[in-house]
Amino acid sequence: MHRTRRTPVPTIKTLAEITGYSIATISKALRDSPVVAPVTRDLIFKAAREVGYQANARGMALRTGKSFQAAVLMPVTAARDYEWDGVEYTQILSGVSQALDGTDYRMSVHVIRDAADGAETARRIVDQGLADGLIFSGILADDPRIDLLVDHHFPFVSMGRCRKDLDYAHVDIDNEWAAHAATARLLAGGHRRIALVNPERRLSYALDRLDGFARAFREAGVTASADLVVEGDLSTHFGRQSVIDLLQVAEPPTAFVCINESTTLGVLSGLGSLGRQVGVDVDVIAYDDINVSAYFTPPITTFYQPIEVLGRTLGQFLLKRMEGEDPKALRQVFRPTLIERQPDNLGGRLA
Repeated sequence: MHRTRRTPVPTIKTLAEITGYSIATISKALRDSPVVAPVTRDLIFKAAREVGYQANARGMALRTGKSFQAAVLMPVTAARDYEWDGVEYTQILSGVSQALDGTDYRMSVHVIRDAADGAETARRIVDQGLADGLIFSGILADDPRIDLLVDHHFPFVSMGRCRKDLDYAHVDIDNEWAAHAATARLLAGGHRRIALVNPERRLSYALDRLDGFARAFREAGVTASADLVVEGDLSTHFGRQSVIDLLQVAEPPTAFVCINESTTLGVLSGLGSLGRQVGVDVDVIAYDDINVSAYFTPPITTFYQPIEVLGRTLGQFLLKRMEGEDPKALRQVFRPTLIERQPDNLGGRLA
């Protein structure tokens, strides 16, 4: 039986034979040792790329004390009948992967069930040296993962910020600003009864959204419609049920500020089931990170921030953090772009 001969895997010895440098020099160059001249190092790396050389991860770990793993905690629910909640983890992972491309680091995804499981997994990664750095999201107002990693000086970047005054690398959306801008736009359009469809307030960004919502009313000199704030799991079902419930109160809302695209989809569904039309009977402003709101009928005003950009920035910051860069220099808070698709003007309709 004919067997296909396997192509030999390139080794450090292969590179030595190609370049004429000693195995010791090759090894030092691949570790970016300062004793190797830049010109020599560049020649060796060029040869490595041409022959498809890849460093042995176990050998590199033994030599450097690094795992060359960048860990990401990814929440996955075990609940039955789970509905989409608008959190696009695949987009986050794609952005992180783009940042790690071309480096020695590989992404390792650790599935977690809840916040407690996430804290335990983070501790295991630190104690067992399973990764050189960590990325995670779903930040709590008081997040034990951040406390743990800051105490252990372990490299990490969080997608979001807790409410404590700690020094750590993070990437976030300016949720206070976004909620304020959306609410202020509706107030300027004549709305006074404005509903906020928000996540559970144990999450840090939910509190940021509440702060921005309240600030807009305060600056307008209008009593905040605190009775129209609802909190839930951000599923489409939650958005739909929120509308149905809120439109039954004595003074129902004339506008809605939605936290993400899945709740917005539910809000639009609920409005449709009650015969209400966006832009005619009620206004809706949403936050969106995958631009799906452009396809809603009718299209609605949106604050848009591509989530892939957030993921890529997370990965870039983690690489720098694992290289020892000060976490104070690795902080970025994005302000989403306003995309006006409706006038959101109650006064114009009543005139």
